[in-house]
Amino acid sequence: MKINGVIYGGGMALIGAAITSGLVEPLCTLTRYVPLDPNEGWNALFAQIAMRGGELYPPPGNLIINNYPPLSFYLVGGLGRVFGDNIFPGRVVALGSMLMVAVNVYFWLRASGSAARVAWFGAGVFMALAVTYGRPYAGMNDPQWFAHALMTTGLVVLWRGQASTTAILLGSALMMAGGWTKHLLIPLPFATTWWLFRRSRSSFATWLACSATLLVAIGLLVWWLYGAAFFQSLDSARQYSLHVAIKESGGALKRLAPIILMAAVLLPYARRSDRNEFAVVYLLAAGLVAALASGGSGVDINAFFDLLIAASLCAALAVETLWKRRLPGPGLAIEAGPALTLVLGFYVGVYAATQIPSILRDLRGLDALEAQTLGAARLVSQDGGGRAACETPELCYWGHSRFMVDFFNYGQRLKLAKQPLTACEAIFDGRYIPLVQMDPNDGRGSKQLTPACNAVILRNYRPVLTSRLGVILAPARP
Repeated sequence: MKINGVIYGGGMALIGAAITSGLVEPLCTLTRYVPLDPNEGWNALFAQIAMRGGELYPPPGNLIINNYPPLSFYLVGGLGRVFGDNIFPGRVVALGSMLMVAVNVYFWLRASGSAARVAWFGAGVFMALAVTYGRPYAGMNDPQWFAHALMTTGLVVLWRGQASTTAILLGSALMMAGGWTKHLLIPLPFATTWWLFRRSRSSFATWLACSATLLVAIGLLVWWLYGAAFFQSLDSARQYSLHVAIKESGGALKRLAPIILMAAVLLPYARRSDRNEFAVVYLLAAGLVAALASGGSGVDINAFFDLLIAASLCAALAVETLWKRRLPGPGLAIEAGPALTLVLGFYVGVYAATQIPSILRDLRGLDALEAQTLGAARLVSQDGGGRAACETPELCYWGHSRFMVDFFNYGQRLKLAKQPLTACEAIFDGRYIPLVQMDPNDGRGSKQLTPACNAVILRNYRPVLTSRLGVILAPARP
């Protein structure tokens, strides 16, 4: 009926408005010299090392640790050679990859039998939450969304190809590429394996043989290229807290509650079709992996991105299942599907609206922050001698300094007593590293390091520049 079309259109309009408002800040910062997250400079510096033929996976005990698989460093580093900077093309890749995941949500729903209106709903809800709940990663130079784009493209290839041998070979290669971009993206390959096992024993056997062959071949290749240091780096020391895991999981469930509740509607229907069962298995696997991983120090909301994708698929399938059911009430002709679309539209619209003040505040301060960033980078370039240590690695990258200290991973080793304090005293003696930049922390030093190591730094260095970016310190004695 016409009223249902109006309700559905209103819900999609609100979803579109949320997406539009959420994309404003990423688009405005895409080519600006402003640090969005320490991961940006960290990834840029390792991409630079990859392009220069340096030691991409240093041996244990080094001051920098690379715990990411290698694929993204070569992609971003290659683009960086063309455009003259690793961070800006990395941001474009991340933003484009997030959009690609939304496209893949649409195409998977269509390939699995959903109507276009349901596919648009699923893709729209995903995208709206990706730029609100996942706002810090929207347009950030980090390979997370690129890895998900590869994974979900592999999924679409498999379903559109109806699990033919060719589709399995290509889908396996794409998912394997995603895994060699970020190594914790386990839920989607697991759910795909389950689906193929339930679908056809021959398809399942082909999938296992292809995936195992690729895994062994790539494993041998990286062993040849990087040696044992590659595998040791992926398992670098990291603090873990069950309390943090519970807190972070609770926060994710709170933000994603509407689509997770909708996904729960699908549970009784999971065994009625292979696509419902696949989506539910994906959802459960994503929730379990995210809950376990989120307790690790340094793990961010990106741990829940698989859950966001899976819940968006399940919510769309649930809405389709309930689409034609009439809402209770005398004389009402409103169907559940359009009504749920409107409810989700209001939710993401309100969610996006609550972020508008902080977005406007960030945009108003963009010019000043860029000026401070360039000023700090110039100081690093002039006085750092190519050997500065930056807790905000973008400053060292834009200041043309070598990657001297990985504050987070080095700090984790200090906190876990896997690195003696004497190492900190030798590194931050005022001579080996001529300039140190640390994030704001009320003059107490870096939160990433231990109090004892901070005391060494503050004893041997004095502040020479303070700004929103923190403090830059030079040796206390010339």
